Amino acid sequence: MAGSSSSTASTNPLFGVQVSEKLTKGNYALWSAQVLAAIRGARLDGHITGATAAPSMEIEKTASDKTMEKIVNPAYQEWFASDQQVLGFLLSTLSRDILTQVATASTAAQAWQQVCAMFTAQTKARSLNVRLTLTNTQKGNMSISEYCGKMKALADEIASSGKPLDEEDLVAYVLNGLDDDFEPVVSAIVARNESTTMVEVYSQLHNFENRQALRQAHASANAAARGRGGFQRGRGGGRGTRGRSNPAAPGRGRGTGGNQTRGGNDRPICQVCLKRGHVAAECWHRYDETYVPDERSAAAAAAYGIDTNWYLDTGATDHITNELDKLDVWEKYKGGDKIHTASGAGMEIKHIGDSVIHTPTRELHLKNILHVPQAKKNLISAHRLAMDNFAFLEVHSNYFLIKDRATRNTILKGRCRRRLYSLPTSPAKQVHAATTPSFSRWHSRLGHPAVPIVTRVLSKNNLPCSTVANKDSICDACQKGKSHQLPYPKSSSVSSQPLELIFSDV
Repeated sequence: MAGSSSSTASTNPLFGVQVSEKLTKGNYALWSAQVLAAIRGARLDGHITGATAAPSMEIEKTASDKTMEKIVNPAYQEWFASDQQVLGFLLSTLSRDILTQVATASTAAQAWQQVCAMFTAQTKARSLNVRLTLTNTQKGNMSISEYCGKMKALADEIASSGKPLDEEDLVAYVLNGLDDDFEPVVSAIVARNESTTMVEVYSQLHNFENRQALRQAHASANAAARGRGGFQRGRGGGRGTRGRSNPAAPGRGRGTGGNQTRGGNDRPICQVCLKRGHVAAECWHRYDETYVPDERSAAAAAAYGIDTNWYLDTGATDHITNELDKLDVWEKYKGGDKIHTASGAGMEIKHIGDSVIHTPTRELHLKNILHVPQAKKNLISAHRLAMDNFAFLEVHSNYFLIKDRATRNTILKGRCRRRLYSLPTSPAKQVHAATTPSFSRWHSRLGHPAVPIVTRVLSKNNLPCSTVANKDSICDACQKGKSHQLPYPKSSSVSSQPLELIFSDV
């Protein structure tokens, strides 16, 4: 048996060749690439192209009596054996549906021609539709690998019709279907003078996609760690609501668009008092819950586009922010809605996420916040705020109240500034500052000094202290630190007469 298998493999060069893709109605390009490579490698491609013509079946031979007789041509037998080997290989690579269409073929050339005629006719009929599909295909939610693989498969369908797509045209189709996030890569590729291959384009797009994923993960971690703190930059304008009809039609909302940029002064601006020269962590008003910035500071901050306050809006249907760092958890927005202004211009929604506003009583949750970089103000939809937090709002001429719907207790109070109702600044820090440190706490923080030293430090630096010094109080840490040795264990000895038990510490 071993000798028979070895003999078969040596006489049939296609013996043992495996094709992973059996021919079906949708993989003609992949199938033909594998089959042609195997047949050409065995140097038998003439049997399917017709270049290796069949010799005569019979030849004439002179007999011993000087007469001519016809005998079987050995060359024909050799050709027929090789042709049947190629035919058998072709038939083994066909699916059952295709095999029934070419089962009557007696030679490899006939089988190959029938298969090519069958699929070439179908491919030509679909060639125009495939080109239109290439033009209209968008990346959308697909990864770069999936997107480029789909575009390459469409190009292979066109190539199977006999008119392969030029590589530059394929690159143009691929770049045309990318979204705005890949604009830097598209601009760099288009700006190149030399031609770019599809392999190079795929490599650049794949690397850019990986870098975007890393930056997004890093930004999410930083946003979760910082919360809502840190210096933010305003990103320009608009006040409106999310339109859910035709993006080209005017939406629901009001306001004007436009961008504002910061000036050349690099000094930080405080998010609490809105004054330039220090940060919120160093501001004197960071623990004052009732503090509201004055008009001049607020106007100067708005002029530099760094208005980071939240404003209540009874006309907004969704929460809107121009600062991505205001979102504790966020993801890329995949819908087609836009924020429309009164002029009809649409502002694109980049991300959507959630955030939390800390108050002295409980947290207020802001769900489905829309990140719109072109928005000028950070707007809180009064309807969604009340619905998501089981609360209601009272709006007065100079202030507003957010109250619990069940208990009627006030959750948060804010003031009206420049005819806008803004939430109090830095409420999370106000909660932590509600308790004033005691004298014993200052004694511990300052390294356990004497009572007069602690009193003098508090008085000289005007530090808050909830209680006055108690000279009779004993600090356990100070007592242990001044001890020279550990206390003796308790004794079980009992004396009944004077001087019967003597204790000595020498």
